[in-house]
Parts: sequence; structure tokens; C-alpha cells
Amino acid sequence: MGTTERLSRKHVRQLGEQLANDRKLGILSYAADRERFTVSELKSALDIPHSTAHEYCRDLQGAGLLERVQEKPAAYAPVDFTFELSLDTIVTAVESESQTLDYATARYGEEIVDEVIDIWAEIDEGDLTFREASSELGMDHADFLRVASELELLN
Repeated sequence: MGTTERLSRKHVRQLGEQLANDRKLGILSYAADRERFTVSELKSALDIPHSTAHEYCRDLQGAGLLERVQEKPAAYAPVDFTFELSLDTIVTAVESESQTLDYATARYGEEIVDEVIDIWAEIDEGDLTFREASSELGMDHADFLRVASELELLN
């Protein structure tokens, strides 16, 4: 992620959570000295349980701080990143999220956020696809996905 990429509120929080964990910082430090590494190598080098190493690498990948390399066994590679966190960055992230939800409620009605949350249970249970849910709510599919993303339902 470069300094020109606009951070979302979710990404700001996700980065903070990842960087606040000492073990995850240790993994990033380990990664910085390598072109790539496997979870087994990481487990041995940092003396952490395999399941923890695997979970933390996935978390760091999700935050854009590591990249998964498609090899057997799976490997991870460091991502060269820079981000600027300032009050302006935070304000922009919060305003962007608010604009998405404001747009949705203006276009689909005040209840749309609650309706998206309510229908999500059917998606989680496999009873509806994203497209079926957006259709059932009478929403454009892209708008449905934006609202779901802002509400952090896609994770």
C-alpha cells in the first residue's frame, strides 16, 4: 500500500490491530529479512505454535502487510509498504464511510442498514447469495456490497 492509497476506516483500524501485537511485529521483522518464508520456517525461528503462526500470517496478509505466495507449501513474502496516518487521513476515512451509508439510506430508505444486517444471517447460512439478497432488498448489487463492506459483514 502506498502513501497515495486512501485508507478506509476499517483499514486504519485493521492496521492498528496488527501493529499493536508484539508477535505480529516480530513476524514482520522476520519477513523483512527474507524474500519469502513458510509457516513452518517461521514457527521454528520464532518458537511459536504452528496454528498461531498460520493465523497471524493470514491476519497480516489481510491487512496488506504480507503477501501469500502460491507454492507448496504455501509461503509468505514481505510487502514493501508505506502509509501516512494523520488526522486528515482519519477524517477522510470516517467521512467516506459515512457518505456510503448516507447515500444508501437516502436512496433505499432509513431502514436499509438494518435490513442488510437482518438478511445477512440468510447469507451466512447459505440460503441466499449476495446477488439474491441485493435483489430481495431491491438494491443495486454494487450498493449492497458497499453497504456490507462498510458494515464489515464481508469478513
